[in-house]
Amino acid sequence: MSSGVNKKPHKKKHQKIVVWKVRLIQIVLTVCLVSIAAKAIFLQTIKANSLQKVVNGQRRKANPTRIFRGEITDRNGIVLAVDTARFDLFLRPKDFKASIKQLNQLSKILNIEENRLEELSRKKYISKLDRSLKRTKVDRIAKLRVTGLDIVPTNYREYPHGELAAHLLGFVSWDSSGKGGVEQYLNNSLKSAHLTNNNVLTRSDGRPLTRQASLKPIINSSFGQQVELTIDSKLQYKIEEILNINRSKFKAEKATAIVLQPSSGEIIAWANSPSYDPNKYSSYTPDKTVNWSICQVYEPGSTFKILTVASALQLKAIEPDYKYVDEGKMKIGKRVIKNHDYKPGLVKEIDLTELFQHSSNTGAASIGFKMKPKSFYEQLKKFGISQKTGIEIPGESKGFLRNPKEWKEIDIATTSFGQGAVAVTPIQLASAINSIANDGVWIQPHLLKGIRSADGERLIKKNKPTKRRVISSNVADLVSRYLSDSIRKNLEEQESYIAGTIPGYEVAGKTGTAQKYCPKLGRYCPLKTIASFIGFFPASNPEFLVLVVVDSPREAGGWGNTVAGPIFNQIGETVLKMYPKGLPKEKKFAFFH
Repeated sequence: MSSGVNKKPHKKKHQKIVVWKVRLIQIVLTVCLVSIAAKAIFLQTIKANSLQKVVNGQRRKANPTRIFRGEITDRNGIVLAVDTARFDLFLRPKDFKASIKQLNQLSKILNIEENRLEELSRKKYISKLDRSLKRTKVDRIAKLRVTGLDIVPTNYREYPHGELAAHLLGFVSWDSSGKGGVEQYLNNSLKSAHLTNNNVLTRSDGRPLTRQASLKPIINSSFGQQVELTIDSKLQYKIEEILNINRSKFKAEKATAIVLQPSSGEIIAWANSPSYDPNKYSSYTPDKTVNWSICQVYEPGSTFKILTVASALQLKAIEPDYKYVDEGKMKIGKRVIKNHDYKPGLVKEIDLTELFQHSSNTGAASIGFKMKPKSFYEQLKKFGISQKTGIEIPGESKGFLRNPKEWKEIDIATTSFGQGAVAVTPIQLASAINSIANDGVWIQPHLLKGIRSADGERLIKKNKPTKRRVISSNVADLVSRYLSDSIRKNLEEQESYIAGTIPGYEVAGKTGTAQKYCPKLGRYCPLKTIASFIGFFPASNPEFLVLVVVDSPREAGGWGNTVAGPIFNQIGETVLKMYPKGLPKEKKFAFFH
């Protein structure tokens, strides 16, 4: 009796379930569409600014007409650093097509194996084949007519004279930022430019979003400000040559020589040996590219006696006719200091000229004890000891001078002859003793002569060094005469070579031989010295001051007189051959392209 069963209610129930499912799907789709619309509105309005920043982080604007760093020239307009055009080469696998012959030639030009080029052509992503290519090589690549190669122009910093003045100039890293020297110190000035709106979008690695295969010449002129230095590149070259020859001759670790004009503080030359080639900076370790003569300190030794005598005269702790009975040694507590030429039983009375002539440590110590520690300390600070000079090179050390509250008797004695409680940089000592040559006035030593607009016509900044009187004109004159007389007396008493002698000129100068401190040993290094000589000439009206410092010479006894002295004489003669009447008057600023 199956006909009696009623199936209608079941069918209705099934229809209700289907309708419910359709409604649910409609609701879900509606919610999704509304969410998508809301998200789109959110991204395009509220979130728009932050998203744009992300995009800008992945892409950057590049001007097809490159913005070059400003040129750096010497005082005569000779270019020492200039931006030139180089090219990066990219391979686009999708479009790369090259015959066997083309591939072989491309391989030879780039010095990349053919197998490697084929491997890169099968990759999904664009590859950089080479960077900083010269125009001549790029022209050879263009002549091959290989498709799928992108040639992108880049800035390249070039130093036409190689190692010349490398530590003064510094170098420019891959991201066009100055590292070390003037390049870093004046980085913002050298990079300043007048931007144009002629921009194209590039990827974060510098590759253009649109294909760029044009090989049209790029304007090789600088939009950055132009910098003129005080150095004379011809003199710089000769002094570097002298320094390199002598460093090798005396088997020294390193050496530096500074030539400056006393009245202006302008550095005419500043050579370091060994040097490096800033065009190949990545081939050198950091210790080779750092200008050690500005960031490393040394104990100056007997050259410091100049400041001790000048301080005592200025403080009126001694009179100009001061004399000292020199026994050749002096006992201070449990310590004994001796002169380099000490001979038992030899006693003699010396004046200030003879103190310099024989470089008496005991004589200098006796003068140190005549001054109150605080007064001596403050006078040395006036000379710029333990203070930065403000030279236009980053990383300058301020040196070291122990607080007088911590001085013991032995510290007073050793400081008087430049050891123990005092350490300086070469530029700091040069500027301090330059005060004697400059009539008692300390003047800031400087490398920057001026900064000009991109076209070289408009003067933006001219260096105005700071000045301060540190001793009286009378004291400066007295010390100068003691120094020149000490060299003259040596010439009269000795037939052998004398440091500080330049034919036809009177020199005021002093040797220095200091023990070298070894941090690893925690004491002075055995058989290692710092040999130095500082002098200015002509003594009565100084036109030039020269400091020579030689680190750890292994020949000629390691003395200032036998090592640094000959170098000073050679440099002095070279300077005077170029400038027999001193530096010429100011020339009109000029740049050569």
